Amino acid sequence: MTKETVISRSLRLMFSGTVAFGAIAGAHAQTAPEAPIARVEITGSSIKRAQVEGALPVQTVTREDIAKTGATSTEALLASITANTAVGGTVSAQGAGASTYGLAAASLRGLGSNKTLVLVNGRRLANFATDGTSVDINSIPLAAVDHVEILKDGASGVYGSDAIGGVINFILRNNYNGVEVTGYGSGTKDGGGRNTKASIIAGFGDYDEDRYNFTVSADVGKEQAIYGRQRGYARESWNNNGLRDASATPSGNLSTFNPTTTPNANGVIPNSLASLGSGLGNPLNGGDCTANGSQFDANTGSCRFNSAGAVPLFPDVTRANVSANFRFKLNEQNEFFMEGFHSEQKTTTNEQSSPYSASFLSTDNAFASANVYPAIILSPSSPYYPASYLAANYPTVNGQPVTVSYRAFDGGGRSHDDHAKMSHLVMGFRGTVKGYDYDVAYTHNSSNVSEDTISGYQSQLALVKLLSNNNAFNPFAATQSPALAQQIYATNYVGNMINSTLSNDSLNARISGDLYQLPAGMAKFAVGASMTDEKLDLNPSAAYQSGDISGYGGQTLPLSASRNSSAIFAELNAPILKNLEADLAVRTDRYPNATATNPKVSFRYQPLQQVLVRASYGRGFREAALPELNNPQTLGTSASFTDPKTNTFGQFNVLTGGNPNLKPEKSEQTSVGFVIDPVPGASIAIDYWKINVNNLVTSLSPEFIVDHENIPAYGSLVQRDSAGNITQITSTNLNAGGLKTAGIDLDARWTIAKTANYGTFATRLNGTYVTKYDMTLPDGTVQQSVARTVDETGSPLNAVANGGIILRWKHQLAFDWKYQNWGVNLTQNFQSGYHDATRADEDLEKSVTPVRVGAFSTWDSQVSYTGVKNLTVRVGVKNLFNRQPPEIIGLGNYFQAGYDPTYYDAHGATGYVSASYKF
Repeated sequence: MTKETVISRSLRLMFSGTVAFGAIAGAHAQTAPEAPIARVEITGSSIKRAQVEGALPVQTVTREDIAKTGATSTEALLASITANTAVGGTVSAQGAGASTYGLAAASLRGLGSNKTLVLVNGRRLANFATDGTSVDINSIPLAAVDHVEILKDGASGVYGSDAIGGVINFILRNNYNGVEVTGYGSGTKDGGGRNTKASIIAGFGDYDEDRYNFTVSADVGKEQAIYGRQRGYARESWNNNGLRDASATPSGNLSTFNPTTTPNANGVIPNSLASLGSGLGNPLNGGDCTANGSQFDANTGSCRFNSAGAVPLFPDVTRANVSANFRFKLNEQNEFFMEGFHSEQKTTTNEQSSPYSASFLSTDNAFASANVYPAIILSPSSPYYPASYLAANYPTVNGQPVTVSYRAFDGGGRSHDDHAKMSHLVMGFRGTVKGYDYDVAYTHNSSNVSEDTISGYQSQLALVKLLSNNNAFNPFAATQSPALAQQIYATNYVGNMINSTLSNDSLNARISGDLYQLPAGMAKFAVGASMTDEKLDLNPSAAYQSGDISGYGGQTLPLSASRNSSAIFAELNAPILKNLEADLAVRTDRYPNATATNPKVSFRYQPLQQVLVRASYGRGFREAALPELNNPQTLGTSASFTDPKTNTFGQFNVLTGGNPNLKPEKSEQTSVGFVIDPVPGASIAIDYWKINVNNLVTSLSPEFIVDHENIPAYGSLVQRDSAGNITQITSTNLNAGGLKTAGIDLDARWTIAKTANYGTFATRLNGTYVTKYDMTLPDGTVQQSVARTVDETGSPLNAVANGGIILRWKHQLAFDWKYQNWGVNLTQNFQSGYHDATRADEDLEKSVTPVRVGAFSTWDSQVSYTGVKNLTVRVGVKNLFNRQPPEIIGLGNYFQAGYDPTYYDAHGATGYVSASYKF
């Protein structure tokens, strides 16, 4: 045991940083100067020590802090961590229109979810089965979490050198006695998004007295969807003042029919297209756009489909999980333990009806096999053939077949279910033998993800065969005759699209203890090793493999891959002087095609009780994940953008997939910081960090590739037909030049007053300031990406091309009051402004003026009451003043319109109440 000094107490409080601060003030006020502190293991080290002795910045969010946020999912909780960013991560809202299968993933420092290590009780989990590179944070049962430790210093020599961005360690509750039930309910001011949740935890046996303890918890929850039509800022895909213009394909857009006329090797002219054709406009332009289910767009003077109202801003989600922890005391110093959890999540997504055009159909190989033209052809014999329109505007085309776009309203809105299951099991022995601490454990993890269509997803071949050259089909009407509508609905594919399983099994062992008595104190050590087997089986249905199902953007092919890896590590903690200690660690990771040894060193210097200085340096590497290496390359569709060569606005065919020749990513990280106690009851921590990543594994934005087609490094990645139309953009995985990021973390807190008559008042500011986020591309171009989305030419920055913003500054400022049985918390969530894309109506050849998006903040509040024995009641409001999001232009990353779903919660003003009762 050790004694707690003034600075030690402040450091303990600093390391137990959180989002809400009632517990902070209480802990600070109640801790006696000489209170003993048990020696424990903290995130970032394998050596047990007093919690205050660590040299690395570890932020801890306690169970009380979690309750004060009102969060009901791990995703919502981590959104409050300023070091976490949407860049490189995934939020649930991004699943609308994209194949995320319900994934939510964290990204510390914006380095990516594949470089952010997520642990439970210090053990790895399985990556999400369809993604293969990221842990689904929503699979972790929040009701079972005791606290969360966030190590903001990466490349951990303990858990794996791939923890380049940092480590998020969820510590689950254990050794619990009794029963506690909790209920939660919420509702939004503007409708939708209702949330209900119930949980129970029960514990049996006293570990010290009975030699065993069994703790089990379970919770179920339901989150209702929110749609664009329910929020005024998200109802329109475009606005008519020219600021933004992003809309979806309507029915009735005409193009020239350009069939192949050259015989193939067999001397037969196939029913294929020589080009996608040239646009001929829409006969309804300037007329009644509502006739075909679209709206008039003043920016283009044409009919466009407004999909925004049908887009889910947040999906419908049901979650259920169970967690258990068993400990059995073998003797006074050793124990057997088992722990784990199983979680299930069902995400239902309902969206707009499927669109059809020659561009979308060109990726479907089923047409070539069936020798059918991949386009809906409108023949001159059709009663709906627009002869007068073509004669007036395109006389050379009049009388010839044309192709037409179509939105299949009669097929119903698209609806599908994602089912995600996560299992985590650990069993082993730990304790002390002859003064040395040890831990030996076997871990099994499994992630299973499947997706099933419900309605609105047609067989493209079947629908085109039905409508092409069909004189009963009216492409200028929203719905068809009852007979034809029934036939259209019959082309829907209902069934499983994909089922994927990723599992890993590992054996880990480590031992630690005193090594040698030095003049300044005892040197301590830890050594350990691990072996891991990883296996991925991705099994798309035959329909998905064909690429013939609308709305899925192309085919997905099966993948079966596996590999073994191993690691050994050692750590030494040595007191150099009485107030200076060093921690040295080294780790060797071995994969089938790569082996690397990486060091880490950190220092802790405390010249005064009120001052602590800390610094660290480390290197890391990350071998590419199985899907990054082995995913089959397939054709899909891009986000909408304008091709500068043809001035065509739309979505384009994109080749994506793995690359078996990827090199491992390598990183170098440094940090330096200090903690001071300027006055009693106050403490300030400031840490500067810098991370460099080389051989960065990424893929380039299709729009960026097209915009830079004239540069040799990218020219070969764009293919065009004889008419100049884009037929394919290659955007497979590659090693970019690198990434450099740096910034400052601030954690300041102050117990303002502690009175008998008025209670305790406290405040805290927790923020992150990013000074640099520079990505080097394959051609050597360096993109400075802090607080902006486009470069000086108006092209998207690759760092944010898939979503999110590298915010210059982000903070949480909280005020807390605690008096007897009452507690009140008020928290501000703030982010600085940034430069968005250019206006939709701006001529980029004349000027490039990114639109400024201003700073944005919301306030959350909560009142708690504990005046009834064993009962805790909390009532709160998130986004207290119902702040609407700033209007953005965006880069076409999201199907949501007008706002950024990665940083704004569409629930808006949300009132909630929760109650917990202990038996």
